[in-house]
Amino acid sequence: MFIIFFVIVLDLIGFGIMIPIFPYFAQSLGAGAGLATVLMATYSAALFVSTPLLGRLSDYYGRKPVLLLSMAGAVLAYLMLASATSLWMIALARIIGGGMAGNIAAAQAYITDITSAENRAKGMGMVGAAFGIGFIIGPALGSALAGDDFETANFVLPALFSAFMSGLAFFAILFFLPESLPKESRQVLRQQVRQSRFESIRSLASKPALMAMISCALIYNIGAGLTESLFPIWTAELGVIDGPRGLMPILLGSGIVLVAIQGGLIGPLTRRFGEMALLRGGACVYAAGLVFMAWSGEQASVLLVTIAMMVQSAGAACVLTSSQSLASMAAEHTDRGMVMGIYSSAGTLGRTLGTLVTGSLFAYVYVHSSYLLGACMSLCLLYLSRTAAPIIEKKA
Repeated sequence: MFIIFFVIVLDLIGFGIMIPIFPYFAQSLGAGAGLATVLMATYSAALFVSTPLLGRLSDYYGRKPVLLLSMAGAVLAYLMLASATSLWMIALARIIGGGMAGNIAAAQAYITDITSAENRAKGMGMVGAAFGIGFIIGPALGSALAGDDFETANFVLPALFSAFMSGLAFFAILFFLPESLPKESRQVLRQQVRQSRFESIRSLASKPALMAMISCALIYNIGAGLTESLFPIWTAELGVIDGPRGLMPILLGSGIVLVAIQGGLIGPLTRRFGEMALLRGGACVYAAGLVFMAWSGEQASVLLVTIAMMVQSAGAACVLTSSQSLASMAAEHTDRGMVMGIYSSAGTLGRTLGTLVTGSLFAYVYVHSSYLLGACMSLCLLYLSRTAAPIIEKKA
């Protein structure tokens, strides 16, 4: 278990390093805010396509070969990014990187293979912890490596460091990670007839509680895509920070809050209030954090923006955890894997759509439009939860 945890952490640190600085890299090569966020969206779009494909390939050929392939591809993508001198090169690098990032499906399947039913939740909790560590260390490290000044920012070093982290993960898999799926099990999985994502969605159309929770994933992630991908450009344009390194304290504060809630406080909060109340409360806190963020940007204050980001992260942690749990509760036991796959795909699609348009909203509509629209979308979760609540409470 430790080796797969270590691999996921390395992979996510490498991924996280490029998150805050990629928009600046695109702008340094001539992209405006609109094009920079479109280039960011190519990553999510490739991830949307690759996740079920890599998961299926890991069923057919084993987890280890797919993990090795994806890590090698990630190294290639980061090296391409480090050597990029034009926008088409960074677009290609992001598409390859997003395609390889679908390996999380294989990693989750690996954990399912090696854990018993009683310990599976604990195993998946380790995946959540790995995400938390990656998203605390990675973005802060990336902004620190890029430097203090936008004019002299170093975008090559963070990309090379990401390649190094993925390379470490590759060799950890190659030498220390045993295959978890026996050949006999692969043969059984190859013979199973599976529905496509679109066929699965059609089969759920008559189940309002499930459709409501999947819609929550889609709408929340549209709002997240609108705000999170724009944040580096937004802080720079409003004069909140003077260079990439200025993002470090903001991202550290946000990451610590996210991990503290998802890793420790979410259990007591759920027992005290229940998942549905936590979803509604989290949506309100998230919306308030976005409105506060827009106001803080006008003050050009790092402290106020950091506080706003921490409030936003607290709401996001509650929404993400409770909505996923509610989707699982609304599903029949036999459909749970399919439902969670669709839930994850809806989230990725939403993030892609939000990221695609946010730069244009910033450049041509209003500098805070993405944050205010994201707040409105978060409040839509209150309505959707009303549809799901009676059915889920009856099942509980």
